Amino acid sequence: MMQKYHIAVLSLLLFLLLGAASPSFGYGAYGHGSDLPRHPFGKAYSEVPVYRGSSASWGAAGYGGSYGYAAPSSNFPVYRERGGATVCPPSSFYSVPEPTYYEHGEPISLFNGVDLTGWTDAEGKAPNPGWQVRDGAICRAENGAGSLFTEGKYDNFILEFDFKAARGANSGLKYRLVEDESIGCEYQILDPEGMDHGDLHDTAALYDVIPAVGVRGIFKQEEYNHAKIVVMGNYIEHWLNGKRIVSVQIGSPEWNEGLARSKFAGTRFGRNRLSRIFLQDHGDAVWFKNLTLTPLKPLY
Repeated sequence: MMQKYHIAVLSLLLFLLLGAASPSFGYGAYGHGSDLPRHPFGKAYSEVPVYRGSSASWGAAGYGGSYGYAAPSSNFPVYRERGGATVCPPSSFYSVPEPTYYEHGEPISLFNGVDLTGWTDAEGKAPNPGWQVRDGAICRAENGAGSLFTEGKYDNFILEFDFKAARGANSGLKYRLVEDESIGCEYQILDPEGMDHGDLHDTAALYDVIPAVGVRGIFKQEEYNHAKIVVMGNYIEHWLNGKRIVSVQIGSPEWNEGLARSKFAGTRFGRNRLSRIFLQDHGDAVWFKNLTLTPLKPLY
């Protein structure tokens, strides 16, 4: 009887050891041989998001080389696109809630390259003639154009676009609008020629709240630049020409400190998840093209 007991215990220990060592078995995050999430008992990765490890920061490491909550790493991409899904980090860098996977929807072209179909003025009427289509780009061409709004409203998304600014121009693209307060998160566009508004107002900054550092060597004057905005729940990223410039969680200490010293202190800035997107008229010539939005849908 004792011998059978020992065999049973040894078998159980072997079973557990093999399960822990195997990235494709048991509760795991990212396996050694794959960048795709691993899940318990053969479930699809999109069904039961599971992470291993615990810490106050999001980064690389974890148990057995898997990714998850662990020691911080400045080189670790905070959102990851793998297998048609995007992984969002925790809703706060300073707590450890469950992460969420976002499924990529079909990309939506916000601009057809020909006319302003799908765009309106602030009141939902036809765009002001100050906005025109020139050489396949939306151009803020005349004074008094007012801002240009999408007809549709969007919450979680990856938005990519190309933009060009005239010398010394100031503009931006806004999202997460709180329209009754006329405020929203802004991907700042600023040509630095002849002006220096500081990092909080530089191109790719989350205007007046989160600075853009080191973009002067990346921004291309009077040429098209490539921008990307990632919005997932409370998480926001701004990219410029392939480099991530802003990475922030709404409600984190960094966000709260930036908001408190900004012109938006005491408002609902950034809290409206579903809103129109708009191109800003700030009195200068600016061009936008190749505006493509990929919706992100939380999987749970």
